[in-house]
Amino acid sequence: MNENTAVRLSPLSDYPIDRSDLFALCKLSLFEFIDQTFGWVENFQQSRFDKSYPDEAFSVILLGAQAVGYVSQKSELDSLHLSLLLLQPAHRRRGVGRKVMQSITETASLTGKFVTLSCFLCNKPALTFYRKQGFVIVSTDECFATLQSPSPYAPSPRQLVERSTATDNKDPYNRPVK
Repeated sequence: MNENTAVRLSPLSDYPIDRSDLFALCKLSLFEFIDQTFGWVENFQQSRFDKSYPDEAFSVILLGAQAVGYVSQKSELDSLHLSLLLLQPAHRRRGVGRKVMQSITETASLTGKFVTLSCFLCNKPALTFYRKQGFVIVSTDECFATLQSPSPYAPSPRQLVERSTATDNKDPYNRPVK
């Protein structure tokens, strides 16, 4: 991915997609983990998808003008819950997901919220990805890990770098250096 290519989120209503195509990407992304954990039953998964992920919860992930994936989010009292992050296979492992997560966590922190998400314990690549984004596991059960972003009041890694390069005699948290 060209570092200058903007990644942004736009409401699904601005980029309509057939729900069967959206479900197909979900299946492509999660079949292995759902099947391993619960067993995949097509009709049940389709019905659950339709009930759990309404159109208004989805945003399109745009790379420039191209739709490359989708996120589903739900606003809670003190958090923004990321329900799904789905990227087309050709756009995985190219920095798009990282930029999406930065955007979501920065947006949530502006309102003083954490970002939360659940991830299959057997989905080691996703767990590694989220932990690299600064998320910490706050609970687990036999199937899932629940992760949370850092405090919305703590500076982001980008803010720490900006602060450290902008000040000569202060640490990244703007405390006087002794």
